[in-house]
Amino acid sequence: LIPDRVGAILDAAEALVLERGYDSVTVEQVAKAAGIGKGAVYREFSSKHAVLDAVLLRCTRRLTEQVRRRVTDSNAPVRLSTVYRFGMEALLDDQLMTAVLLDDRAVLGSHVRAVDDGRYPDRFAWFTRYVEALHGSLHTTARPEAISVALSSFTIGLLSASSLIGPLDRDQLREAIDVVIDMIERGLERPDGAGSAEPEQRRAQQEQRALLDQLSEQLGGD
Repeated sequence: LIPDRVGAILDAAEALVLERGYDSVTVEQVAKAAGIGKGAVYREFSSKHAVLDAVLLRCTRRLTEQVRRRVTDSNAPVRLSTVYRFGMEALLDDQLMTAVLLDDRAVLGSHVRAVDDGRYPDRFAWFTRYVEALHGSLHTTARPEAISVALSSFTIGLLSASSLIGPLDRDQLREAIDVVIDMIERGLERPDGAGSAEPEQRRAQQEQRALLDQLSEQLGGD
């Protein structure tokens, strides 16, 4: 009787994970919060792990679409530091992902150790291609893959920073992100107005948008 049963399940699961952490949430609790029977959850998802996986995929779609919209709305190619800022701002604007960053173990619990489908290497490869598309705006001799490793490592490090050296709060995360963006601007990027000619900039912009469209399609976006 619920028009969007999957959506209701994911909304309920996300709220419960934020409140209690993944390991403390049961399928029965998700069903009750969604206003359906436990069996109805299992008709849509094979396990609690599958429910949270769908919650995280939906969250990733939200982040990707926010970045995609901001890049698409720009009249010029978006620099590496800017697109990185777009991504990190989208992440910090999302309640679930902010909770993951501030205390990954409590929110995701054992789920994060069970992901073994290759999604993270695939997304790393996608990000490397995106850096390649921006290479004309960079003055570094570093390979795109090396840049991708460095930036991905920082982002991954944020996932464990709070539990290892924290607790950290949202403002501390924002300040850390600002430091990395400043290092990208000073260490990797050409000064504003320097670099590629206008036709090359247009091609770079088209390639950026195409790559974001590709990622959106991979995640099941519209």
